[in-house]
Amino acid sequence: MDEVKELILKKERDFAYLGSVNLTEKHKKGYLYGSLNYSLYLAPANMSGYEVCPGRTAECTALCLNQSGKNLGGMRDEMINKSRIKKTRFFFEDRQFFMEWMCAEIVLAKIKADRLGYTFNIRLNNTSDISPESFRMTVNGVEKNILELFNTIQFYDYTKVPTRYKLVEKYPNYNLTFSYTGLNKDECLRMIDRGINVAVVFKNKLPETFWGLDVIDGDLNDMRYIDKKGVIVGLKYKTVRERPKEDSKFVVDPAL
Repeated sequence: MDEVKELILKKERDFAYLGSVNLTEKHKKGYLYGSLNYSLYLAPANMSGYEVCPGRTAECTALCLNQSGKNLGGMRDEMINKSRIKKTRFFFEDRQFFMEWMCAEIVLAKIKADRLGYTFNIRLNNTSDISPESFRMTVNGVEKNILELFNTIQFYDYTKVPTRYKLVEKYPNYNLTFSYTGLNKDECLRMIDRGINVAVVFKNKLPETFWGLDVIDGDLNDMRYIDKKGVIVGLKYKTVRERPKEDSKFVVDPAL
């Protein structure tokens, strides 16, 4: 793409970047491990007019982390949501340009990681649940997805889509953690049998075990690909605009 044309198109999009590097509080913890993370935050559920969370439930939608941290409330949150909506629409409506832009950011982030002597990883779905195979673009007349374009870089995601485990078997650079919704225990146990860990949100504190499996602290870092297998990834409930109900199935009370 012509550089002048690219600059004009980017200006018309009305945002300066697509992804971020070690920006959020959780991803900043990567510095302690000598790691840089490139993350993409899109508008969750169907907020943009496009569905990006096909396995969502009503409760996880209401308690989505899109409404936490810097996006918890006030004027800033509206700016963040508007930006994420624009980026999500951009993804669906101009996939090729979106991918060219994002790939350029990834290359620069990887160069930075190499210069620092850090490892480098990518999480495409922080507030979405889109298959990485949908992140596609045409290069020299050949269509490739992002896992193929950057096949030496570690990607990882959380998902509520059961069939997504097949991608772990297909792509050696992709790691997946399955998410408990409060309604999918049987599917979660099947995932454990397949070697895929399960993330569970707990209220107040983490138990030592859950379903007879060890619980590790998933809040220590976001680098799920370094976790041992056959465990529950415990995540403490984060404050969002909505509050979980007393009988919440999604946020598990370990005292009960």
